[in-house]
Amino acid sequence: MSELSNSIILIGGGGHAKVLIELIKERGDYQIAGILDPKLEVGEQVKGVPVLGTDSELSRLQEQGVQNVAIAVGSVKSNLLRATLFEQCQELELNIPTLIHHRAIVSAEVVLSAGVQIMAGAIIQTDTTIGAGAVINTGAQVDHDCQIGNHAFLAPGVVLSGGVTVGDHSFVGTGAVVIQGVNIGEKAVIAAGAVVIQDVEDGALVKGVPAK
Repeated sequence: MSELSNSIILIGGGGHAKVLIELIKERGDYQIAGILDPKLEVGEQVKGVPVLGTDSELSRLQEQGVQNVAIAVGSVKSNLLRATLFEQCQELELNIPTLIHHRAIVSAEVVLSAGVQIMAGAIIQTDTTIGAGAVINTGAQVDHDCQIGNHAFLAPGVVLSGGVTVGDHSFVGTGAVVIQGVNIGEKAVIAAGAVVIQDVEDGALVKGVPAK
């Protein structure tokens, strides 16, 4: 394995990992050293990247010179696993870089925390803040003055109008639309295709048009 300081390990080898592999290879900022995933066999490959074992291998890989890691586990409603893995990597003092697809549009006035992932076609407008480990997925649109919490997950095609707040660990499903000024609480779930026109409480699940 390479001991270059720009090598990176992906934790997770599913569909989200495939998207990140292409993003990382196209940008060229990091060399992907391998994937850690308990559901895959050692030696198996995902888009040409070898599976090295489970996340229990992180300490050994770190000793060999790996300094960077990406949380490549996707999300369906719950973001707990992503957050847990993120915290484990922080405890090991590994770097969790922000990853932005070169075909995303991100205002220079956006504040990005550690480990944010922004996929192809996403648009993020001025004076928005995105918390640690959050994912802005393919084609999502985040307008001005939004606040996206830690480990929040915006699925493909989500549209947030100006001044929307998405709480920590919340999940906004594919194609959901949130009108301006709405506050989505922590650990809330917005179903795919929902149209949110009023605030959503912590831990709530809302769906439909308008979302209830």
